[in-house]
Amino acid sequence: MTMRFYERAALGTSCSFVVRLEDGGPGRYFDQMVDEFNQMIDELDLAASRFRLDSEVSRLAANDGVAMVVSGLLYDEISQALRASTITKGYLDPTLGQTISDLGYCKDFELLKAEVQDGVKMRVVMPSGYRSVVLDPGARSVKVPPGVLLDLGATAKPHLADRIRDSLLGTYEVDVLVNLGGDISCFSSDQANPWYINVTDDQSLNIDSPGEILGFSSGGVATSSIKKRSWSKSGALHHHIIDPYTGRSAVGEIEAVTVLAGSALDANIASTATIAMGSFGLAWLESTRLPAIVKLRDGSSKTLGSWPRRRKTQGASI
Repeated sequence: MTMRFYERAALGTSCSFVVRLEDGGPGRYFDQMVDEFNQMIDELDLAASRFRLDSEVSRLAANDGVAMVVSGLLYDEISQALRASTITKGYLDPTLGQTISDLGYCKDFELLKAEVQDGVKMRVVMPSGYRSVVLDPGARSVKVPPGVLLDLGATAKPHLADRIRDSLLGTYEVDVLVNLGGDISCFSSDQANPWYINVTDDQSLNIDSPGEILGFSSGGVATSSIKKRSWSKSGALHHHIIDPYTGRSAVGEIEAVTVLAGSALDANIASTATIAMGSFGLAWLESTRLPAIVKLRDGSSKTLGSWPRRRKTQGASI
């Protein structure tokens, strides 16, 4: 059995997948897997990127509060975002697009890092709230208040990781792991041969970095952090996880959260909401009973649920 790996830059991050292939088996279809992977990424970017003027969410924001028929893909992603809002008591709010843009996160993060915004005045924009989004399943239309820009970042990318995993698994019957900027979804047919990942503070993506090695056969894992996507504006430091009840970056004692769940989507809903909730986040995460590790600002960490026992970092397969 061999492994094949593919990686590209997309969705403002690094996107990759790896498959295990039987010799002489579906390996001859690897190029088709790559094409399918790229197509699904490009379709989501065109539908849901708030950084593209030609995306569907940008056109929806410019539709003056009139219902707009959207693609099945975008309709599904908005539905998933509203589900996440309900689960998290409104803390994951898809109507935060203009709020986070006015805080400074108004373009791809690699471009944002190159800018100095300390002399730029900050404006706090309160979101209209997820209940202001109206879906009509019969017409497959979406209506938002005038000017409301949807931000589907907390759900669309991890959901895509799950969809790519399911698509490759269903079509080619291969063991697969999809990693979209840390939103990971995988399947292994052999419980004795799981996929391994390294949960580490080192952002170099080196598998040998000190950290927690996790082995899992099926499901999703996601990490949310206030460290990587942060910027300075108006003399203050901001990060991309917003408290919708203040319109500002969430404040709390948590620096990073990694969660295991049945899907990358549910893992990222839990990890992102934990930080967005601030002082309420840790208790809420405990109530979900999901396996998780929480790193606090003081450098300490806490494990929740049935978090796997610590392993050494050697011997990881990805």
